[in-house]
Amino acid sequence: MDLSFLPIKYTNAIKNIDINYLYEIRLRTGYAVKVNYNNKNAYLSFYGLTQNCKDAIICSSFDISEIIKNVTEHSLYAFNDRIKEGFITTKHGVRIGIAGECVFCENKIQTIKNFSSLNIRIPHQINGCSSGVIKEIINQGKVNNTLIISPPFLGKTTLLKDIATELNKVVNLPILIIDERGEFNNIEGENIDKITYSNKNYAFNYGLRSLSPSVVITDELSNSEDWLCVKNAVNSGIKIIASCHSDCLENLASKNCFIKNLFDRYIVLSNNGEFGKVEKVFNKELNEV
Repeated sequence: MDLSFLPIKYTNAIKNIDINYLYEIRLRTGYAVKVNYNNKNAYLSFYGLTQNCKDAIICSSFDISEIIKNVTEHSLYAFNDRIKEGFITTKHGVRIGIAGECVFCENKIQTIKNFSSLNIRIPHQINGCSSGVIKEIINQGKVNNTLIISPPFLGKTTLLKDIATELNKVVNLPILIIDERGEFNNIEGENIDKITYSNKNYAFNYGLRSLSPSVVITDELSNSEDWLCVKNAVNSGIKIIASCHSDCLENLASKNCFIKNLFDRYIVLSNNGEFGKVEKVFNKELNEV
């Protein structure tokens, strides 16, 4: 994983830990640098990890500015469409959430400035993590409409990536990945097309007309408009594999945006700390299978 956009004191510290277990780095101006390492919270010191905040690296405003400059290649303007959405994604798929001062004009967000904190999510490819559910997604050569459900930071995107990789191998169908945040940059294949950094409404309309996919993979259905895009695609005969934030299927089904009978399978991820671990699978009637 390329983390060369970080200041050198951070990259030197990270050399002393196993990056395979590093999932998140949180930077807040004037405070100790926190990390999620092997699903546990710790601080980052100049020599690796520590449980004592007094030994940790203290994030400065200069550190945050340096990271933003490196990721945007010293052109905030070129990345402003992403910045005003609250994140930047590096070319290697590292998503960086941004906090700062929002600038509005006529009730529309123009940009974010005076960045005060960053949440750096470190993506991991867990090859084969979909092996336990791929039979629920592919049934006798046909793809089931599938929704992956969990709270944030439990591996929905990790699982989607592996599903895309497996589908590319075993199903000879055109697959469209709608990658709203640039987190699927390393997922490629002879059957895969990608639309990156687009909202779902535009990507579905443009992608379905222009690329004629049989399967669409997309992350985080977050509102009624996203669900309607999926409904229209399903009604057109396209198979959908997507994810959604919720702590359980019951709570998701109670939301106004939820559309019943849209998905054939609902995959609920475990909250036991193991990324991408499946806990339960439900069918179209919301019964456990």
